[in-house]
Amino acid sequence: MEAFNSRVQVAPDGSRLNPINLDGFQATDPIAIGKKLNQISDRARTHGAHEKIGSLYGFDLLVKSETTNKDGFDLIQNRFFIRGEGQILYNYNYGSLAADPKTASLNFLNALDSMPKLLEKYQADTDKRMQDVPVLRQVVESVWSKENDLKDLKTELTALERKIELSLKPIEQSEGQENVSEKDQVQSQNNPKSTVIQDAPLPNTLQGVKEAMGDRFVIASVGSSPLPKEEKKGMKL
Repeated sequence: MEAFNSRVQVAPDGSRLNPINLDGFQATDPIAIGKKLNQISDRARTHGAHEKIGSLYGFDLLVKSETTNKDGFDLIQNRFFIRGEGQILYNYNYGSLAADPKTASLNFLNALDSMPKLLEKYQADTDKRMQDVPVLRQVVESVWSKENDLKDLKTELTALERKIELSLKPIEQSEGQENVSEKDQVQSQNNPKSTVIQDAPLPNTLQGVKEAMGDRFVIASVGSSPLPKEEKKGMKL
């Protein structure tokens, strides 16, 4: 802002001059300059980059093409900026040019006029934030009073989880054993013969087996004649 105030030119009637210099354009008339700027607005395609188009009081004039999508169609809008010495980009009317050539030529001068209000706004924001700095610094540098308590609680929680885990393992094992035992009992009840066979000792000789099984067991020898069909009982060995 100081650089602008030191460079601005004032007309005899007190109004500020607007000596815009467009690259590759010789005319200095405000109307001609405004028409040229509107041509740039219609034709420029910078693909999102800031492209220099001229200067005003030593500050660069820039145009940037921004693409938006509406109803499936890409729309290109060119916005205009003036860059200060601190690399801040200033704009007027959101960077859009007026259709009137003379008004369009004043776009950059109006953008520079926004500096005093912007400076006042940011200075007020800075002063407000500076009031919070001592409190925030105290919060950052302080140690939480409950930090040690939190560590102890975390240690107790870990020990408790471990204890619960160990206590669950015997329960799982005993449950598995109970399930097997119950299954064996059910099978034994459904098949009582298997219990008798398992409990009763087997005879050591075939004759002993025959005595135990009675007519259900027949001992045959080689060359013996078979029994009549109606007398066959039990099974042969």
